[in-house]
Amino acid sequence: MLAGPATCAPTVAIARGRRARHAAGAALTAVLLLAPGCARLVRGHHAQIRGIRMYYEVRGHGPPLLMLHGGAGGGYQFDPLVPAFAKRHRLVVPDACAQGRTGDRPGPLTYHDMAEDVVALMDHLHLKTADVMGWSDGGDVGLDLAVHHPDRIRHLVTFGANFTADGLEPTMAEWVRSATAVSFGEAARAKYQLLSPRPAHFEAAMDKILQMWRTLPQFTLADLHQIRAKALIVAGEHDIIRREHTEQLARSIPGAELWIVPGAGHGVMLERSDLVTPRVLEFLSH
Repeated sequence: MLAGPATCAPTVAIARGRRARHAAGAALTAVLLLAPGCARLVRGHHAQIRGIRMYYEVRGHGPPLLMLHGGAGGGYQFDPLVPAFAKRHRLVVPDACAQGRTGDRPGPLTYHDMAEDVVALMDHLHLKTADVMGWSDGGDVGLDLAVHHPDRIRHLVTFGANFTADGLEPTMAEWVRSATAVSFGEAARAKYQLLSPRPAHFEAAMDKILQMWRTLPQFTLADLHQIRAKALIVAGEHDIIRREHTEQLARSIPGAELWIVPGAGHGVMLERSDLVTPRVLEFLSH
């Protein structure tokens, strides 16, 4: 009599696992598309940066603040935050390599290469130093900037960043392991094709991003301990980054502040902009 339920149990578990992975992928795609950015009347710029034609926008006045977007997205993810931040900062909002309106280069995508692209953009704009606010992959790029260019970064704010590839929650980690470009969904494909200078490049670009997520970043604790920027490490209570991973990230950066936002997920900067915006502006002011 036990044979029936015992035989069915693995099937039920597999089905539940598939549903969980699908939900994780759907949630990630929804977060990537949080900001619409379709009918925007913003005049952007392009610069030839390290072999790619990089798209970027400059908004507002004040101390420069680099806004670095999440993986597979674009600078449009910050659109809801721009009005408040542009009142106090000169915002530089680029699209990273192979994402948004920026072109791609041969070879794999890495956080370090994207960080070096940002440094080259700073040089192009004659910015000796800047503050950085990075979400998800943008936070990882921010960490790389702070590690390798400590003289260029004054403040570093990260949302949902991880410093090693194993920092993801188990369900999201499994989704990343098994995902393909198709897993991002048709909405993500449509968004990419709308913005990209190479609309047919979607699958190649997403495959690069997935491979990067599976293997990177790989910062050591010694790397993090070298960071001298004033750091605020933020994550949502229900983030896709493991809570203990975020806590270790904050502990490993000298003097870093840790903020776990109650009730929020990976899209904390938009989900709770009522809390995040004033706190980050206050942090950047000192």
